[in-house]
Order: sequence, then structure tokens, then C-alpha cells
Amino acid sequence: MSLFRARPYAKALFEVVSDQDPAQVQTVADDLDRVAAALAAVPDFQRVLVSPVLSAETKTKVLDQALDTLAVGTLTRRFVHVVQSHYRMEHMSDIAKAYRERVDHSLGRVRARVETASDLGEAERRRLVEVMSELENASVVADFQAKPGLLAGFRMQVGSKVFDGSVSGELARLSRQIEIE
Repeated sequence: MSLFRARPYAKALFEVVSDQDPAQVQTVADDLDRVAAALAAVPDFQRVLVSPVLSAETKTKVLDQALDTLAVGTLTRRFVHVVQSHYRMEHMSDIAKAYRERVDHSLGRVRARVETASDLGEAERRRLVEVMSELENASVVADFQAKPGLLAGFRMQVGSKVFDGSVSGELARLSRQIEIE
């Protein structure tokens, strides 16, 4: 399922949670992320839930045990059961991502992925987030990752925008420019 198809599920859940208990919007996003991570981490778990061989009752029992282990709240639990009953568990990752995007949008924040040649200190991370927040005119939640292959500098993606200030990026640009000339 693409995000295009996951968005109606995410929208419906967001509207229900916003109407019933707006304080739970972030909690539900965290719950969905845990469910999606469990499905990705344990492929057999997902195979059980999508298997046509097992009965709906068996799948429900397995799902309930997993949701108990993950400490998933009531709203999320009901939603996951709806997704299961519509045979969409293999798309939980896309649904969780679409829901997270909707929550971020409602809270006026954007997500950024920042890759650096080496680990940054906490002060450097904070300063980079401050600058990104000013540029985006929104609260930025950044995920930092060290990528030694960048050689030096950083690569940052905020939404669909990519800023590449790495040495490897500059070398790639020079290489393309040399090929053109």
C-alpha cells in the first residue's frame, strides 16, 4: 500500500482520536510506530496475521497478545483490529507514517533527517535544529545519523527538500559537471 492508500486510514483515525480524546493524538502515533516496528522486526508475526490458513479468531488472539506486550492503548488497539479485519496489516508501516505526518502537520512541525560525517554533540544538534526551524518557519524534529561515507559535512532532508553540504555530494556534483562538459 502506498501512502496514497494509507492516508484514508490515517485520516479516519486522526479524526476519531481528535474528536474523542485530543490529548491522545501523539500517544496513538507512538503506539502505531511500535506496532509497525514489531511487524517489521518479526516477519513471522506479520505472516501469521495475513495468512489465509489461520482462522480470524486465532489471528485476533495473536494480535491481542502482541498489543498487550507492546502496551498499546485502547484507541489504537481498536484501530489495529479494524485494519486487521480489512486485511491491511501488511500496510501498517505506511498507515503509521501517514498518521504521523497528519499529527506533525496539525502540530505545526516537520521532520528532518540529518546525516553527518561524524556524530554531532548535543549543542551542535540543538543549533542545527534551531536553524532548520527558522528556515522552515516550523518546529523541526530531527533524526540524526552518522554516515562516514559523506567524508565531511552533512546531508539534510526536510520534507521533500534536500540540502547536501557533504564532500561526497560535492564530488558527485563535480563528476556530473565534468561529464556534461
